Amino acid sequence: MLLQAGRLADSSGPLKLYKLGIKLFVAGMLLSTLAPSIWLLVAARSLAAASQALMGPAAVALVIKYGEIGKESESIGRWGLYTAVAGFTAPLIVTQLISTFTWRSLFALQVPIGLFVLYCLQTNDGSEEIRKPIKIDRVGSVLTIVGLTTLILPIVKSGDWGFTSLKPLTLFSIALVLLTILIKRSLTLDNSPLQTQLFIHRNFSLACAMSLFAGIAFYAHWLAILLFMVEIWEFTLIEAGLLLTIMPASMSLFSVWFGKLADSRGYRPIVIPGLITYSLLFLIMWVNIDQDPQLLITIPALIGSGIGMASVWPTLTSIGANAIEDNSISSGTSIIHTIQRIGGALGIAIVLAVISGLSGSDTFFAHRSAILVMPIAGAMTLLLSCFLDAPQRDFR
Repeated sequence: MLLQAGRLADSSGPLKLYKLGIKLFVAGMLLSTLAPSIWLLVAARSLAAASQALMGPAAVALVIKYGEIGKESESIGRWGLYTAVAGFTAPLIVTQLISTFTWRSLFALQVPIGLFVLYCLQTNDGSEEIRKPIKIDRVGSVLTIVGLTTLILPIVKSGDWGFTSLKPLTLFSIALVLLTILIKRSLTLDNSPLQTQLFIHRNFSLACAMSLFAGIAFYAHWLAILLFMVEIWEFTLIEAGLLLTIMPASMSLFSVWFGKLADSRGYRPIVIPGLITYSLLFLIMWVNIDQDPQLLITIPALIGSGIGMASVWPTLTSIGANAIEDNSISSGTSIIHTIQRIGGALGIAIVLAVISGLSGSDTFFAHRSAILVMPIAGAMTLLLSCFLDAPQRDFR
């Protein structure tokens, strides 16, 4: 959905698409609140996920459009700040809601919030351009969905299937064929979900590669640390979840400042120290962690993860916006965000595969090994960041 949403935002205007996303979000939250069964809840959550896919690229385009010229990274950093604030306040609110009422209150609360946002968007701003609608590449969309599914599923199921049996090898082969066809189609079709012409920009290509490894690292650390605290240290789910709010809380402290520095000094002075901090603190945690709770090494790693996310997430989005022309901003950022989520799915799958594959011999060793995913993926992101060029943008 993200890939198509980026192209829709570029063609029909980001404000129009953002409003549509909010409407679908409200509908998804309302249906989630009223869902009488688990499968209807899953369907409603899928609708909400689709709405967020529509809103993501449109939001970035709006932030760039209404921000100051030359301060794109700072603007996106502020966007990251509010996202991070939501990230560490939401678990506190959700915990209280669920303990006081039911799980349905989690979704019900978001309905009036969505309606309020929709009310705030009722503007007579006539500057939004009316552009030519695009034709959706349905074949490309199917190739994307099925290709990525057949790539990720055997990784998730590696604990049961292994990597060398017939089933995972077949699925990996299917993924390779389908994604190869997708890339070849995108070289000749203007309406392909994958806009390959954007990859001629050096920083954009690097941002996409960094997004894959950063997605592996940043999505994996949520699951790996949560499972370690619950399974090994025997924290309650609520205790572990509240402790993890340290990550978005620390991210919120640095995202705007890092954005300002990126605008004035370039990307590398921000991304490289952030990734070094992230990778080093998780490596220290992996070396020293024990079966007894050790918050003195865990909390610094969680703070370091927030610093890493603050230096990388908004910067990668800013790179996607700075490296390409204005009429492709939403398409470019949607590709980066899609690759981030592919990396996220891979990161979660790798953590599950490591824990499942090693837990037969030693549960503590299996969960400790999963923590090593973060410094390795962080180091790969760090290596790629060394090749970034300074931002060059004067398109608007």
